[in-house]
Amino acid sequence: MSRRPAIHFAAACLLAAAPSLAFAQVSVSAAPPTSVPVATTGTAHLIEWDLSLLPDAIDGNPGAMVVDTRGEDNNRAWFVTRVAAPDPSGGGQRVYRFDPARSLMHGNANWTSWDLQIDTFAGGLKKMRPSHDRRYVFVRTATFIQRIDTQNCTSGTAPTCQRTVWTFEETPLDPTFVSDLAVDDQNHVFTTGVSSAFPDGYVQMLTPGAATVKRWLPGTAPGACVSQGNAATGTGGSSVSCLSGIDVHPQQNKQNLIYYSEPNTNTIAELNIAITSPSATRPNIRRWSLDKLSTMTGENIQQPRMLKIDKWGKIWVNTGSGHLVSLDPSTSKMTKHQIPAGIANDPWGIAPDDDVIGYTGADTNKVAMLFPKYPPVYVAPDPGVAPFTTFPTVAANDASTVVTGSVPGTPKVVDATTTRKDDGTYVEAFINTNNDSLQPLGITSNRGKAQGTFFYTVGLAAGTSTDALGNVVFDPTSPSIAKRIGFVRLPIKEKIRNGRDDDDADDGEDRNFKAGWHNSEPGDDDADGVPDQYDTSTSRESSTMIDPSSLPGLQSVDYPVTTSATTLALIAAVEADPLAMIAVDVYNALGVLSATSGPLAGTAVVTLPLPGAGTYTARVRNLGTSAVTQSPTFILREPALPQQ
Repeated sequence: MSRRPAIHFAAACLLAAAPSLAFAQVSVSAAPPTSVPVATTGTAHLIEWDLSLLPDAIDGNPGAMVVDTRGEDNNRAWFVTRVAAPDPSGGGQRVYRFDPARSLMHGNANWTSWDLQIDTFAGGLKKMRPSHDRRYVFVRTATFIQRIDTQNCTSGTAPTCQRTVWTFEETPLDPTFVSDLAVDDQNHVFTTGVSSAFPDGYVQMLTPGAATVKRWLPGTAPGACVSQGNAATGTGGSSVSCLSGIDVHPQQNKQNLIYYSEPNTNTIAELNIAITSPSATRPNIRRWSLDKLSTMTGENIQQPRMLKIDKWGKIWVNTGSGHLVSLDPSTSKMTKHQIPAGIANDPWGIAPDDDVIGYTGADTNKVAMLFPKYPPVYVAPDPGVAPFTTFPTVAANDASTVVTGSVPGTPKVVDATTTRKDDGTYVEAFINTNNDSLQPLGITSNRGKAQGTFFYTVGLAAGTSTDALGNVVFDPTSPSIAKRIGFVRLPIKEKIRNGRDDDDADDGEDRNFKAGWHNSEPGDDDADGVPDQYDTSTSRESSTMIDPSSLPGLQSVDYPVTTSATTLALIAAVEADPLAMIAVDVYNALGVLSATSGPLAGTAVVTLPLPGAGTYTARVRNLGTSAVTQSPTFILREPALPQQ
């Protein structure tokens, strides 16, 4: 059976648009030496909720998820399905809000769905993003931009919520091209597009309530390209086409900066919408070339796809060549990290989460994360000018049907591999081992739990049969469309600098529930990044570990630590050379000494109970005359979260 017959034609249409693999010629230093990757095997545990079994299952193949980089969703996920009912009267694709129990296996997960207006192009081209306050959910489809108002609803036996659909009076958008979309804190909606009226493409800003949209014309067709996974066969990879990512800078004072990927020029671009009269002397575009990065690092880095920005403003993209790439636009420094199996992964989702970067490989059935290590290199940006124009849009309100329900989770243990390379450590779970799940697509971190925990969507389910011994056998060659969401807890195999306490590391089950269910690490039994000596079961700790640094004799160094009104304790600890005499002090915002460890050899720890909300200063002092290497750790203890 064809995996997605409704959309396979898209790959053939896009083959001609695949970017050239030629490199720009630049003068750079030699690439750093590489070593042979070291891989070890283990396990990871999953919990999967199968909505395909529910009576309302008239849609399926979930793809895009909301990537929670700012901690707005906690233990919640949002996703959109990509295949509608065979009969249009049955409705279109749907947006889902998914709320599992706090302790995932202690109860059913609750979900709510809203249907979307049926599009002119059935298939997998749907992207979504909620508003900052989560009232609105915006969805990009082939023809429309749609918005669900989750708080403007009717009740009764057939509840509905208001749906707004924006259309554009032009020859329809290329149906094989649907970019991601981004929403700023004022609910401006950003997309990229290509149409017959704008063949070179545009970056668009939609303002709800306005009669026109604003379109910037960068002149380089920020658009679609063919998945490289199976390009030789002309079918593309599992994701069929790779799409242009777009995101808004997360910091409120920088939300005039819009970042998007340009697969056709092999660049990451920045658009400054605050520049109203761009010119050659005042450009509003900057582009960072992956061709330049390729030459600098000695690797073939091609085809930027999805683009997400972490809470500090660092940009991450995945690529058709099987790389994860970072860009710090404030310094123009970039890194590259090649996923094990490279191009064969057909990378789909990417989800930055503090120390780690989550990702999925659609063709390799991976839900995984990277601990990045590659030293950054400077890539000079190329300036550009994008004039803007306005274009009419029509908004129409109608009703979206609301459906709610609950579903139990199914626990599973799958194979996991840890691969250590010069550019980072990759921890990868293969969700198709001992399991019928195939084609993971969307991914987001679960910021209500430890780093290394992710929600993901499952697009396909393998066929099953029973062998002569009565064992269930999975057949990936005859998959069916699924409607399934999963949760994975990946093993923590590197130091977590920003640990999130997770005292429910077995997710509602006993650690002996299944072989391989519980993963622990030396000095961190629940593998949440909070060292055991500071981790309690009656409260919730967050830790910040600072990289080791040299501190000259008789000198001190200060670190800011911010507490909340509910903080139970602030703990400041520092490790130094075993014979070094050190001390750590805590000062309040007025500069008054609040607590001190006093002089101690090797390790100094001080605890300030009930500090109250504020910004404190932790001062590490070297009391000796010789320089020492010191490593601070700061722990904030908060009340425990309620368990369900």
